[in-house]
Amino acid sequence: MATREETLLKAIKDSSMNSLGQCGSIIIDDTNEHTGPFTAITAIGTDDVVIDTSECDLGSLEDQPDTITIPKGVTLFGVFESVELDSGVAIAYRKC
Repeated sequence: MATREETLLKAIKDSSMNSLGQCGSIIIDDTNEHTGPFTAITAIGTDDVVIDTSECDLGSLEDQPDTITIPKGVTLFGVFESVELDSGVAIAYRKC
C-alpha cells in the first residue's frame, strides 16, 4: 500500500503531466466522436471550433448549450469523456 507521501507525489506528478499535455494528444479535424478522457481542447487552424455537445460527453461542464464555440487559439480545460466537432480543427489533450 502506498504511503500518504507517495500518493501525494503521484497526484502532483499526474497534475503536472496533465497540465503540460505530457500524456498524449490527438488532432481532431473531422465530425466523428473521439473518446478520451481529455483534459483540454485547443482550437487550432484558421477557424473557431464548434463542439456539438449533444453528441459528446463533456462531463465537467454544467448546463451545456447545444454547441460550444472555442475561438481559434483558445484552450478549454476540463474533463471531457468524448468530443465531437461540428466544425474547425482542435487538439485534444489526453488525461493521464
